[in-house]
Amino acid sequence: MAAREIKDLAIFHRALDEMKLEEPEVVLVSGSDTGVVDRVLERLRTRLRKEEGAFESVVFSGEPGDEVRLHEEVCNIPLFSPYRLIIVRAGEELFRTVLAQKARAAVYKRDFAHIPDRTLLVIAHAGAPTKSLLSLFGDRILHLVTRDLYPNQVQDQIRAVAARLHLRLDEEAMHTLRESLDPRQSGVEAALQRLKAVLTPEELQRSVPVTRVREILFPSQGWDSFVLVDALFALDHRTLQRELLRFNPGNDSFLAILKLMLNRANEIRMARAGRDLGMNDEELLEFLDLKNRHPFVKKKILQRLGGELANISDQQLGAIYQLLVQLHRDFRGVVPVSNHKRIFEERALEVFFLRSATPA
Repeated sequence: MAAREIKDLAIFHRALDEMKLEEPEVVLVSGSDTGVVDRVLERLRTRLRKEEGAFESVVFSGEPGDEVRLHEEVCNIPLFSPYRLIIVRAGEELFRTVLAQKARAAVYKRDFAHIPDRTLLVIAHAGAPTKSLLSLFGDRILHLVTRDLYPNQVQDQIRAVAARLHLRLDEEAMHTLRESLDPRQSGVEAALQRLKAVLTPEELQRSVPVTRVREILFPSQGWDSFVLVDALFALDHRTLQRELLRFNPGNDSFLAILKLMLNRANEIRMARAGRDLGMNDEELLEFLDLKNRHPFVKKKILQRLGGELANISDQQLGAIYQLLVQLHRDFRGVVPVSNHKRIFEERALEVFFLRSATPA
């Protein structure tokens, strides 16, 4: 059995369908779009229920000690055990601990190269796995490499998935999907699968109009306020514009956005002070009152703060506070609600994007 690396989701799905369940390969989903693993698990569970009936399922989330428990789970087979599905989320965390010790890595390499029959191991790994990690499983690995789509690839991906699902979309519906969906294979796949599941047989016989797409996939047509604020402080203009296009005056409030922005600005100010005082990661998390979060969440927060500290200067942070004061005053009564979106776009563009592009 030779290791297989696949970059196309449809080809990977066919490989899953053809895989021998008695002696399955280790299924690895890596890269920037590990959300695909949920579709992979749904497909595998459906096949297991159909072909095996009952099966056990165990999930490891990368918490401390999970590497030991995973090894025990894989190697210790209880008598009369049904089929076993073992799922590892945040595999980059779990296997980093394994590979940190050569002796432990050697034991895992010995045992994981000969995983017992009727045991299916599925791993989600954010980012590119190292050669050392891949070597733990020998040739017995089925590997999907994922990546975010470039803007010009999103429409092609929508068309490809729609064709596979026998969905016909009018051009306005295509445009809405292209502008609204995250640029990831998993997002496109999940959205179109959901669309097909809701449409009636009669609707599937004709072109799906944009009104129906919006009713099913974007019922409120509202924004994700957290994504919008993340985009602002990451200086991600494309994502910011996408979220602003989703603004629904009936549900969305710019005052709520201003509150989130204030919280984020305060967090950046405190993080910069902590770093200036020489705090390490753990000290900084305690200073920000974040020490009790899940290790995976803490890692993501530190990564985000690292980018924001690099993107946002002290001078720009001061301008952000001034912007918040001005917008809060104006949106409280001076500017009509119908003009909030335009005013916010104009002033946020100047403070976040034009200032950041201007040499000091």
